[in-house]
Amino acid sequence: MKHCLIEAVRSTEEDRRLAINLESARWELMDAEKELKWLKYAVSSSEKEYEQVQKKINEIQTELDSER
Repeated sequence: MKHCLIEAVRSTEEDRRLAINLESARWELMDAEKELKWLKYAVSSSEKEYEQVQKKINEIQTELDSER
């Protein structure tokens, strides 16, 4: 009987550790998802800025070519 109680306590402790580890993994996943969203936004923003710079370069190049 004592052995069964000890085993039950160990199982309960292990279940609690697993639940804590699972919760920690969920928090890490949520943080990673937030970071991924931020990175996607940053990439999109950088791409738009790059396109605007390229457009401005083309406009200036066209203007220079017409002045020659």
